Amino acid sequence: MLRNLLIGLILLIIILGLSFTYLAIKYFPKDLWRVLLTLEKRHLFNAFFFLFLFHTFDTLRVMLLARALKVRYSFGYGYLVSFVNTFGATVTPAHIGGEILPLYTLTRKNGQFYQILTIITMKGFSGFFFYLIFFPLTLKSLWEDPRKAKEFLAIAGTLLIISFIMYLLYLFMSKKEELFKQNYIKKLKTTLFRYIITCKAFFKTQKKIFFLALIFSFFMYFCYLLEGVFLVKAFNPEAKASDVFLDQLPLLYAIFISPTPGGSGVGEFGALPIFSAYLPEENLGLFVILWRILSQYLSACIGGFIFLIFLIKDLRGK
Repeated sequence: MLRNLLIGLILLIIILGLSFTYLAIKYFPKDLWRVLLTLEKRHLFNAFFFLFLFHTFDTLRVMLLARALKVRYSFGYGYLVSFVNTFGATVTPAHIGGEILPLYTLTRKNGQFYQILTIITMKGFSGFFFYLIFFPLTLKSLWEDPRKAKEFLAIAGTLLIISFIMYLLYLFMSKKEELFKQNYIKKLKTTLFRYIITCKAFFKTQKKIFFLALIFSFFMYFCYLLEGVFLVKAFNPEAKASDVFLDQLPLLYAIFISPTPGGSGVGEFGALPIFSAYLPEENLGLFVILWRILSQYLSACIGGFIFLIFLIKDLRGK
């Protein structure tokens, strides 16, 4: 796992370096400090506030699911889990690390493997709820502005295809270790059986808990989109919040299915046609960089630091 996270981190840094360099050269204000000082501080504060709420709702939904399965930890540790999950999602393709790293962070709190798998499964289902509800609005947003939709789909589609091909080449070239020894398969079957039984029992006995997890997931992604809304309004107070909110939806889908680590590249270049309606071209690069840092890379950096501390403490303990 650590090797894959490291490879993803290196790839992320390379893609980010290229993306941010392009944005800085082509879409950056000449008077950077003047633009930064004229940002609406109230809206900027709101953007950070909704980042905090994003992690709060993420913490609440995972803690709720964990306690239903008798895996207990403090609310403060829940925030650490949320940040570490963001780090994992940012350095892996299609954000799969956000589902893998709870295997590590929750195991530290004596969670059994089949319990944590169940938590991750319920967490995944609850996250899918938001995408399911807002999919019609995403199509509506693309339909209402064909020119912008065409430009966005061309950029995001091309980057997704290129990224996916590169990811397949990486899988083809990489060497796989020998995993399937007889005792490993036996242990895997036992764990899988307990996991299936636990999932079935959870859906039967914990319907209210699962419904609350759906609500927390909904508000979590709602806050994610509001980060972008208020950051736009910090640059352009006249921007209509509902329009900015809906226009981000196609970008959200593109980022979360991207085979590049954390949707890097796709998020940066896909944002250009989405936010160009609200900002002058010279401020577009600065905005996209700030938006990506706020919505993903800041939390990922904090999560990476926390993950490193966990590893050092656990290795010293052993």
